[in-house]
This record gives sequence, structure tokens and C-alpha cells, in this order.
Amino acid sequence: MNREATFLLQAWQRQLVREHQNLCHYYRIALPTPLFEIGHGNSRAGSWRPDPEPGIITIAANLIREQSWDLVLEVLKHEICHQYVSHYFPTPQEAPHGPNFQRACQLLGVHPALRRAQGELPPPTAATSPAPPITVRVEKLLALAASANEHEAALAMAKAGELMRKHNLQRLSPAADPPPLDHYDYLVIDSGRQRRAAHHNHLAAILSDFFYVKTVSYQLYQPTADRQHRVLELLGSKENLVVAEHVYHFLEKQLERLWADFRQTNPGRVSGRERNSYYLGILNGLREKLRGQEQGAAKQTRTTGAGAAAPPTCSQLICAADGGLRRFHDQRYPRLRRSRGRGVRLYDSSYRAGKEEGRRLTIHQVVRQPPSNRGRLLG
Repeated sequence: MNREATFLLQAWQRQLVREHQNLCHYYRIALPTPLFEIGHGNSRAGSWRPDPEPGIITIAANLIREQSWDLVLEVLKHEICHQYVSHYFPTPQEAPHGPNFQRACQLLGVHPALRRAQGELPPPTAATSPAPPITVRVEKLLALAASANEHEAALAMAKAGELMRKHNLQRLSPAADPPPLDHYDYLVIDSGRQRRAAHHNHLAAILSDFFYVKTVSYQLYQPTADRQHRVLELLGSKENLVVAEHVYHFLEKQLERLWADFRQTNPGRVSGRERNSYYLGILNGLREKLRGQEQGAAKQTRTTGAGAAAPPTCSQLICAADGGLRRFHDQRYPRLRRSRGRGVRLYDSSYRAGKEEGRRLTIHQVVRQPPSNRGRLLG
């Protein structure tokens, strides 16, 4: 093993120690910090050994190399649950994944798919197959939204939004059966940046306000680069996650494309410092369009009156009423802290140009990502 590989393995061990301490602090669980080993077998994602004290947690090197760090954390939480049972219930009176282990999983918000011995790591939600029927219907409408006819494109986008609203209202109607725990999932989107871009809060707000998901922004370790990246986590029903993830990637690409076009049509008159203003204009223009479509008349309101609070959107109301989503969210994040971003200087002309572009923007071009193999045994 060369020096670079050895250094990386040591960095992973140090990061796992930090993650263990952070998780115990966040979930308010008092446990000693165990020793950590990086395993080199292919059969197990992780394991826990109580002896010698304070115990040893092993995490597979292949898991760290091949999967995103959020899944490494889920495996780590699974092993911490074994440590919790060993620490507080030392007499082996039940199976390794019995009631005490399940209670520990509740305490640490372990993903439902990783609460058993031979559970497979959850695949990316957008890659699950077959696609839910509602997702297929929304995809077809969004494909029509790529029409060169602006009226037809806007109509298709509005119909897709209406279809999602009806689906989510029916899903939560008193006559419907309550959804099982595995109906909900999370999805992590890596921005590829170490700092949060100014427009990301606005993009996340569009997803939570109009696409039936909750969002959490935080820093996540990137093991191949040994550094932290800013990520956005989406939480919701699986069909809503598929659509929301597509919207995120679509908007990110459109922001870059529209900015490049804007600079090309205004050579020498627009500086790179105005990019954030243009991005924010696009996102706020799109927000007005989505709100207008939701209200049934795009011309009804373009801006809210001075000092007037905008009424809650259908997405906000549904997410607030979805007891299953609240429980899933609160198990993963029992203690969340809200933070305000720093103020951003706005360049008025670029912001207004972006806002007009956002009012014309239609969401389309659904692209599916290929599934990845995430099967591993858990100890």
C-alpha cells in the first residue's frame, strides 16, 4: 500500500471517530468512543465487536470508496446501535437485531432498510425500478413541456403540477390507508462545493414550497477528497423525491445555460459578479410563475403587496399535514437549527433580466440515472 493510500485510510478512521462523537452528541446518547478499523473484505459493510473494551467498529473500505458518505453514516449508525445494546443491555437475552436493537435504531433515526441483519443499502431513490405510476405520468407531461410553443409548454407544466397536487391530496385523504414507514426516504444531492452558493437557499425553497419535499442543508464528508462538501438533503415520499431531484438538476443546468446566453447577448456590459443576481432573479421569477399556476391564474399576482405575507402553498400545507413524513423527518433530525444566509448584493438590471427569464422558464427533460449495486451484509 502506497503512502497516499495509507494516509487516506488514516483520514477515514479519524473522520469515523468524529462522526461517532457527533452522532452521540446530536442524538444525546452517552457511549464511549470505540476503536475503528477499515475492513478490506467484500461481504460485510460493517460490524461491531464488544471486546476488547471499548469495542471495535469495522467499516468496509469498499463501502467508503464506492458509496456516498451518507450511506456510510447509516451503516455506522447501525453499528452504534449494536454498541448501545452491548453497553446498556450487556446480558445477551435476545437476538442481535431484537427489540432493544430496534429501540436503539429509533433513537438514532436509522434508515428502515438498515434495521435488520442482511438489509441492503437503500439505492438512490431516483434509480428505483419500476417507476411509480404517478412519476411516469408526470414525466410524460414534462416531456410535453419541452415544446417550442410557449403556450403549450406552460400548459403541460401546469398540468404536471396539478397532477402532483391531486396525487398528494388523495394520498393523505382520510379514506386512504396510512402509508408504511418505507414509503418515505431521503436523497442527498452533492453540490460539489465546499461553500454554499448564494442561490442554493432559494432553489431549496422552491423544492419545499412547490414539490412536496422537506429540505435540509449541511456539510458532508467526501472520503475520496478528504474534505467537506455542502449538500442538500431531500426528504419525502419516494415518488415526490424523484420529481424534486429532477427539478433540482434541471434548474442548476438551466441557470448556467441562461447565464452564459445572457453574457453572450450583453458582451462587455455584464461582469461575473452579477451572476448571483441573475440566478436569484430567475428563481424568483420561476417562483412567481409556479405560484400563479397553483392559484389557477398566472396573471393574478406577480408580486406580493408591501409587507403582506404570501399564503402557504399547497406543498407546504401537505407536508405539514403528512404525519408519516413528519415522523420520518423528526427521527432523522430531532434537533434542527435554522440559520440565515449572508446578505447578497443585488445588481438591479441583471436581477430584473433574470426574473423575466424565470417567468418564461418551463421545467422539462426528465433524465433517469442508472441504478447502482449497494448490497452489503451488516453485522
